[in-house]
Amino acid sequence: MVYICRPKNLLKMKRQNLYLVLASLLAILTIFAIVYKRGAFSKSTNSKNLSAVFAIKDTTAVSKIFMANMFGDKVLLTKTSEGWMVDNQKPAAIHKIKDLLATMVTIRVAQPIAKKAQNSIIQLLAVSSIKVEIYETKPLFKLLGHPFFEKERLSKTYFLGDATQNSLGSYASIEGMPEPYIVYKPGFRGYITPQFSPKPIDWYSQLVFSTKLTQIQNASFIDIANPENSFSVCKSGPRTFSLFDIHNNAILDYDTTLLINMLSEFRQRYYERFFPKMENSLKDSITQFNLSKTISVTDVDNKTTTLNIYHYISQGELYEDDQLIQEDYYEIVRDRFYATINDNKDEIYTVQYTQYVRQFQPLSYFLKK
Repeated sequence: MVYICRPKNLLKMKRQNLYLVLASLLAILTIFAIVYKRGAFSKSTNSKNLSAVFAIKDTTAVSKIFMANMFGDKVLLTKTSEGWMVDNQKPAAIHKIKDLLATMVTIRVAQPIAKKAQNSIIQLLAVSSIKVEIYETKPLFKLLGHPFFEKERLSKTYFLGDATQNSLGSYASIEGMPEPYIVYKPGFRGYITPQFSPKPIDWYSQLVFSTKLTQIQNASFIDIANPENSFSVCKSGPRTFSLFDIHNNAILDYDTTLLINMLSEFRQRYYERFFPKMENSLKDSITQFNLSKTISVTDVDNKTTTLNIYHYISQGELYEDDQLIQEDYYEIVRDRFYATINDNKDEIYTVQYTQYVRQFQPLSYFLKK
């Protein structure tokens, strides 16, 4: 029997060589992925395979969208654990975000710009386009189905310009390609550039109340001019509530259907318009003298949303039989109100009466006749 003695150093050396080979292989794959991502193996821009070059593949991977124009307007839309946010300050309108993402998935190239017109279109895009940056959270590459180096990355940058002559497409260019194109959204009649608004106000959610009936803990309805019309409700069961007058006396005989229907509407109640640039003097005149009603809802998690409602005053000239009676005539508008949310008097909104018809009703409305 022959015994062979292998030196420990030789085994150690072979193990190191194996690690070195694996590390080299991983480095080669990484370099290949980076080069591939940068388009070294992609077809030329003259290829027919350009149709979806502007489109994203997976809306769920989109984490951030930045848009800006040449006039200083800009907006950042960010996906958070609580939903999409506008400039990390206000909730975004979810239906607008869904429409934008749907456009980003389906946007297609209709045709390249003719050679003789390219310079003029490039100049047009340079002075009047909207820059769009799309960020996605995704791996640098996948190996055997496993993602590597996953993080947020800038995936596409393109510039959207004015409409074509038939208004069915938009002039556009994409970073990394010198030629401009005409892009469109299949099934959509019109040009898509307006969907990429760089103005923050266009993306704000108009939702004021979003509390389901089963999540309401209590609510109060205060009428400033007529306190006897005020009342409050408090949760007494999964879908039942106790009703109280302004003095906190329990009301036993009331129409539960009317009350439940009214409270159910707090699932979706909206404001009409936001005034981000209203002068401070006008804000003060509204909030100091015109308070009409206060509606406040607290959910089971103790989150309270308060809507303060102020009279909307219309100023004009008063005529009777075509004769001027009064030049500076002030009249309370009945179908529209100013409002503040959560006592923030720096931000003024308007709400429509039709959105809050039931919430504006007096206590007597809910009593059994």
